[in-house]
Amino acid sequence: MYDFIGELKRLSRERGLHLVIFDPEFEEHPQEFLNRHERERMRDDAYKATVAGRVYDHLFRKVRVADVCFVFNKDGYLGANTNGELFAAAALGKTIYALHDQTLMGHYPHDLYEEPSSRKLIHEVVPTPEELLKRLA
Repeated sequence: MYDFIGELKRLSRERGLHLVIFDPEFEEHPQEFLNRHERERMRDDAYKATVAGRVYDHLFRKVRVADVCFVFNKDGYLGANTNGELFAAAALGKTIYALHDQTLMGHYPHDLYEEPSSRKLIHEVVPTPEELLKRLA
């Protein structure tokens, strides 16, 4: 994900485009923690205390003000919060792009199911930063 964002930022600078690209804010948690199922992460009191604020921040400081939203659904996976943000973006009339053509929910990575209503909200799948930039420029 960070490679994708970094490449998108590099390409936009290189082409003289002035895009505001919001990064996800996961840096204070180790990857091992982030790979756990949300049910397990919610057992951590510090994490649980930040979730509602992060969702609010994403919805009102990022999704609401954005012109376009990009869903980084690696391997098709959507977490519950991302799925909520996807629906908010659709309700606000945002153009929504996604990395992958599937919208899978459930326990990542082995117990996933297709969520067809989420897939209907995605306007187009764009698998690379270059392809995304073509649509934004």
